Amino acid sequence: MNMQQMVQAMQKLQRQYEKEHKLLEEKEFTYTANGAIKITLKGDLEIVDIEILDDELLKEKEDLVEMIKLAYNGCKEEVNNAEEELADKFQQANRKGGFPF
Repeated sequence: MNMQQMVQAMQKLQRQYEKEHKLLEEKEFTYTANGAIKITLKGDLEIVDIEILDDELLKEKEDLVEMIKLAYNGCKEEVNNAEEELADKFQQANRKGGFPF
């Protein structure tokens, strides 16, 4: 593989990564904390929805805040895992191609 082919292959891989990352940013992730709070985030960490599943939390502000944090952090972890999987996929393809990404 000559230098021009390597550059073209890198550019193609970069375009594929950007396309799949854009899809990931639009994907919705949902996490439910202790059956009390359900949160939905987009892959870019934008909050789409927060549902209070346990009305008792409305009486306890501190508990409500903690459940929202727990749900957000759990959902964010799912997004981060999906991003890592995407990055790993392209790093493996990169190693097979024999050029750094």
